[in-house]
Amino acid sequence: MFKQTIFAFIFLVSLLLLTFSYSRYAHALKKPKNAALKYIYLKRMVIKSYIKKIPLKFKKYFHFGDFEYNIPFKITAKNFKDYSVKVEINNLKYSGYHTAVIKLLNKNSGTIKGMDDITFKTEIYAPVVVASETIGKFQIIKTGDVKISYKNIPGLNDGYYLNYKNLIGREAKFFITADSALTAANTERKKIINFGNTVNIVYNRYGLILKTKGMALQAGALNSVIRVKNIASGAILNCIVKSGKVVTVR
Repeated sequence: MFKQTIFAFIFLVSLLLLTFSYSRYAHALKKPKNAALKYIYLKRMVIKSYIKKIPLKFKKYFHFGDFEYNIPFKITAKNFKDYSVKVEINNLKYSGYHTAVIKLLNKNSGTIKGMDDITFKTEIYAPVVVASETIGKFQIIKTGDVKISYKNIPGLNDGYYLNYKNLIGREAKFFITADSALTAANTERKKIINFGNTVNIVYNRYGLILKTKGMALQAGALNSVIRVKNIASGAILNCIVKSGKVVTVR
């Protein structure tokens, strides 16, 4: 009976020790609330510092992600008020990975209490005009041919349009596949004079206006500059397109 009591006592003590050890282990696996607050605070500081340094109208379209922290200094929610955080970002590219140097300063003395870095990634997705379906070569672009879609701005090397205003009525230079961004590189203003067209050349010099016949050596849109041959003299002139039939000497 005595032996059974001893074994029971040892068993209970072992169970209590095991339970206590597991409890401490489980507690260690949980990130303290003040640590979580620290990371959130530093993340906001980094984003705020980055946004302040880039003079872009697309600030609201920035996306931040892939934050990696390596913070050796200890801050708690209670003593946060005693410190200030200074963020320095040297790489201000608009897209890709960046490094932010974090300095923890004593508010009273200004001395550095700790320093490390945070890496993060930025992207800019803004609403731009894209082809709603395939647009053919020389096709005049209409409202139904385009739509708004979010695209990564730094990836659009040829530019983009943020609205339809300056795009409708332009002409496709070549085939534009569906969902591709419309740009100044793949579109141009609609041509109203084509190569070989007969046009009226207007000279306006010192109040004297002269008119003669010419042949367009280039296609051109309204107000564009094209080369025109004076049929009478054979001279090649640079002229501004004023209508489908009239050009003026530049």
